[in-house]
Amino acid sequence: MSFLLGAFGKLAAGRTYRNLQARLMRVRTRLNRATRQTATMSKMIETQKKMELNNLTAQASFANSSIGATLVGSGLFSAQEAAMFGSGAAAWNSGDMDVNTRNRYTAFTQAQAEMKAKNEMVLAQMKNAIEEKYENMNDMLLEPLKQEEESLATEKDSLESQLELAKADYEACKQMEKADAKNLQPNYTGG
Repeated sequence: MSFLLGAFGKLAAGRTYRNLQARLMRVRTRLNRATRQTATMSKMIETQKKMELNNLTAQASFANSSIGATLVGSGLFSAQEAAMFGSGAAAWNSGDMDVNTRNRYTAFTQAQAEMKAKNEMVLAQMKNAIEEKYENMNDMLLEPLKQEEESLATEKDSLESQLELAKADYEACKQMEKADAKNLQPNYTGG
């Protein structure tokens, strides 16, 4: 009787083992896909973020380089003054300026510093907005993929443990069947 129990146990354990192997293969495939999707999404988000930050830096650089032209365009200073004051300390130190010119130079440098500070403040605000935008994008797009990846990794580990137990069960039933098969062999020694 135990021979039959061993044989049926071996069949059932074998079926369970094969089912677990098939499930594990599907989970591994899904896990690999989820890992690739997570990596691709992460790279895409990071690339877009860098592109936006680089564009912002280029715009800020252009804005800072055109401060003199902006001041001339506002009508506060002439193009001649902007050109002369643009040379900065060299003209100031040469002693070529009269009191009125020095006052205009001081006003120009103050206006230039204020515009530069304003540009830097706007740049910082826009950088923060970009950082926040991509942080939200990470939360919305990347976190669900990471959660799925973690869930699949946990399921994979669980299936691998179950697979080891099923294999041990299969081997035990196989040994039981083999041991009882020896007891069922006829004894031809006549004794």
